[in-house]
Amino acid sequence: MLLIDERRKLIFEELVTEGTVYVSKLAKQYDVTYETIRKDLTYLEQKGLLIKSHGGATLKQGAIENPFHVREKENISYKKAIAKKALELIPAGSSMIVGTGSSTLELANLLSLRSGFKIFTDSLPVASVLLQSDNQVFLFGGELRKKSSSVFGGWAVSMIQDVKVDMCFLGTDGFSNLSGPSTPSSSDAFVDKTIIAHAEKKYILGDHTKFQRSSLFKICDWAEITALITNPAADAEGVSRVALQTSVLFSE
Repeated sequence: MLLIDERRKLIFEELVTEGTVYVSKLAKQYDVTYETIRKDLTYLEQKGLLIKSHGGATLKQGAIENPFHVREKENISYKKAIAKKALELIPAGSSMIVGTGSSTLELANLLSLRSGFKIFTDSLPVASVLLQSDNQVFLFGGELRKKSSSVFGGWAVSMIQDVKVDMCFLGTDGFSNLSGPSTPSSSDAFVDKTIIAHAEKKYILGDHTKFQRSSLFKICDWAEITALITNPAADAEGVSRVALQTSVLFSE
């Protein structure tokens, strides 16, 4: 039988992936009583991670910055489609910065099957995916940041300032409360601001759920971005607000 902390961690990871969990299903899955699961959900609610509902719980959006290995499991089919759309925008022989994030990692997976690009990144997972590709790949240096599996700090920023690329692709957290793409980390926001300043074209990858989520730190105004790439399920009103400042491109 799992330890309490381990079970609660797994329950939360499932909640992040699915958006909703149910007491009956979890009790059967972990071979414990309904009351045990209810106590687990109460504990996670007290931590500000979820909202209990009748028979289960829903994820409390914007409550915390989830670790990268958790975020990369969210809405994976939408992220793959968005990455495919982004790939269509990249001419042969382009130079680019692929930033940290789960959507940008899906783009890296597609780029790993291509060749002839110069790709810079602050993301360890992106660099790892591209390592065996036939592209020229550069990993910025800096202090390692566990939550985003990336590098940050003055060293990273200094290296970014030494390049000027054709385009960049960045992820975003929820931005329902902000007038531009966002991140839950001030250090990531600073790195992303620098990346945007050193790319000719700037693309943000964000699935439709980001229109309903709130976040902490705005990276830039939408007007500074070439286009937001999202999926057709995005909220029409939210899309209209963004479209007042920049282009919005939809995946299939």
